[in-house]
Amino acid sequence: MSQRPYLLSFIVPFYNNADFVVESLRSLFSQMTDDIEAVIIDDGSTDDSARLVKQLLDEYQPAGVTLISQPNGGIAHARNVGLANAHGRYVTFLDGDDALSRHYLRLLRPILLGDEYDLIDFNYQKFSTTVPDHPIDDAVGLSPYPIENNQLACLAPLFSRSMWHLWNRVYKRSLLAGESFATGRRYEDVIFTPFLYFKTQKIARLNQVLYFYRDNCQGITRNNTAKDIEDLRFAMNKMVCFALQHENKAQIRPLAALMIANCFSEIKNMSKSVHGYYYYTPALLDDFRRAADVCRGTAVPRKKICQMRYPQIDTLLSKLRRQQK
Repeated sequence: MSQRPYLLSFIVPFYNNADFVVESLRSLFSQMTDDIEAVIIDDGSTDDSARLVKQLLDEYQPAGVTLISQPNGGIAHARNVGLANAHGRYVTFLDGDDALSRHYLRLLRPILLGDEYDLIDFNYQKFSTTVPDHPIDDAVGLSPYPIENNQLACLAPLFSRSMWHLWNRVYKRSLLAGESFATGRRYEDVIFTPFLYFKTQKIARLNQVLYFYRDNCQGITRNNTAKDIEDLRFAMNKMVCFALQHENKAQIRPLAALMIANCFSEIKNMSKSVHGYYYYTPALLDDFRRAADVCRGTAVPRKKICQMRYPQIDTLLSKLRRQQK
């Protein structure tokens, strides 16, 4: 007798998360039924993570779990391995130091069984030590993005915030066909997620907190390097190229510009954090000018567009301030 197809696959990469991975997986295993799949990837951990995960699997003995051990290849590679081994109708992500709401599957399962949407996003909450028990309002339902009536303008608030986390979304696996994460790069969610919103009109939002994100002081958003600037530059340039390739679709450029402007601001902040002032390579200066051209005539403020076009002014002023300290 053939196995019933999985409704939802969780991709769970972990690397040296011994302090948190058990709590993370318990939040999933405690809700799992036989229509849920978990693809867990040990990305070359050198601490006690792998032993703890295997011990937890012995305790729960959940069906539908695949544990993959591999040499360390980075989070993007680990997620690609997860995608290649996921079989669910839908796919989502859980990081090895985060946790799911205990209401996660109770609220999402009926929506996924309805099979109406390709992409569903929902709320998350940060925490530092104890996983919250966030209350759920069962009266709050699903809100489809009115793309058919309002075309793409309804996505403007989303692109303006530019919060592209992978884990507070569920994706139909067919939507991800042909997609992969940029191996060797961080900020892989910024490089990946926004483009999916251009691939389908079947998108909805569930205004409930279903995911808890650990605010880790060792996370990449707290410890910037020159490589992070390069990776976010890659994300910005990918969206610039996408906008230029779709110049015939008038509603794409205003959304792309919002994401591009956010990348510019983040690169600017990173540059000052890494170098002590706003330092940009000649190649990055050229990229900023191309980005400014895409943003011209959109909702991006004129001041920010001028900063993109003439970033040397910020460089000069920030160097002067640094010398005066």
